[in-house]
Amino acid sequence: MEKVMEIPEFVDREKEKRELKAVLSGRPNFVYFVYGPINSGKTALLMKVFEELPEEYKIFYINFRGRDVERVEDLMRVLFRVKKGRFSEETKEFVKEVLKEGAKVLKKLKGIPVPENVFDLLFKRTDKVEDVFAYLEEYFEGIVKEGWRPVLVIDELQVIRKVINATGQLVLDRLFNFMVRLTKETHLCHCLCATSDCLFIEDVYSNARLEGRAKYLLVDDLGKESAFEVYSAFGFEDRELVWDYIGGKVGDMVILFEEKKRGYSEREALERMFRDEAAKFELLLRSLKYSPLRVNVRGSVIEVKAEEFKEGLKIFKEKEEVFAREVEEPVLLGGVQENILFYNPLEGTVRPQSRLLWRVIREVMSNEWI
Repeated sequence: MEKVMEIPEFVDREKEKRELKAVLSGRPNFVYFVYGPINSGKTALLMKVFEELPEEYKIFYINFRGRDVERVEDLMRVLFRVKKGRFSEETKEFVKEVLKEGAKVLKKLKGIPVPENVFDLLFKRTDKVEDVFAYLEEYFEGIVKEGWRPVLVIDELQVIRKVINATGQLVLDRLFNFMVRLTKETHLCHCLCATSDCLFIEDVYSNARLEGRAKYLLVDDLGKESAFEVYSAFGFEDRELVWDYIGGKVGDMVILFEEKKRGYSEREALERMFRDEAAKFELLLRSLKYSPLRVNVRGSVIEVKAEEFKEGLKIFKEKEEVFAREVEEPVLLGGVQENILFYNPLEGTVRPQSRLLWRVIREVMSNEWI
C-alpha cells in the first residue's frame, strides 16, 4: 500500500519558543503582542508553546477570527463559555468548582467559564463594561489563589477595534486598560494578543497609554536556511526552485505539499499557485478601475485608483523589502488594507505579504498587465 504523506506537525521556531516561554516563566509585567505576516505560523507557535508548559498554567484562549463582533453583546458571547447547571454565584467558589474538572480538561480553555446566571446578569448590563472587567479580575484572582498561573490569549484582537459601548467609549481601550491592570499593576495574569493586522499594530505601538506597558514579538516568514530545513520535512526536492517561488511562507509550503499529494510535480504545483495568486491580483486591479480604494490618511479619506496603485508598487520591481517612507502613504495603507503588503511599524519596513505575491507583482510590472 502506498504511504500517505502527512504534513509535518510543527514548523520549529526555537528562538520564538524560548522567548515566549521566558516571558511566561516570570511574573506578568507587560502585555505582549504577537504579530507577523498572514500565514506565518503565529497561532501554531502559541499552541505549541502552550502544549509544552507545566500543568500549573491555565490557558484562556479567545479567538475572534471569523467572528462577527459589532456590539458589546457579541464580544461577551466570544469572551465567555457559559456553563449550565447548579454552580455557586460566588466567583472564587465557582473557580474552585471549575478547577475540579481536572488539569487535562483545563489545559486550554476556549473562552472563560462563567455560570449561566452570572452571564445573564452581566449580559443585561452591557452598558457597564467595567462590570465585566471587574468580574474577570476577581475571576483571575481566584485562579491565582488556587495556585494556578493563568494566561489570557486573544487571537485577532483587531476584530473588536470599532466596538463601542453604550456610553460611547471604545471597548478596545477599556480592554487595553484591563490587560495593563492584569499585567503591569496586579501581576495576576499573562496577556498575549496575536494579530496579522499590521495597521492595528501601528495603532497599538503609537498608543501613549501602552508605552512602557506593552512589548512585541514578530513571528515572521522563515529565512532561507530555516526554510530549507522545513522543505526537507515536507519532502520538497528542488529547494532553490521552491524558495524562488514561495520563500519561507509556512502557509504556502502547506499548499505546495497538498498540491504534490494530488500528483503535480513541484514545478507544476508552483506554477498553479502562481497563476492563482496572479488571477486574484489581476481581479483587484480591475476592480480598482471602477471602485478605487478608500484609505484614511491622517483623518482625510483618500481614493487610490488602479494606475496610482500600480505606480506605487513599482518600487518592488527590483527589491522585495523597502523602507515604508519610500512608498506613497495612500498606496502603503491601501496595500496593507487589501493584504497585498506587510508593513512592520516597529522596523519601518514594508514588503509584499508573500514571496509568491512579490513574484506576481514583478510579473505585472514587467508585462504591464491591466
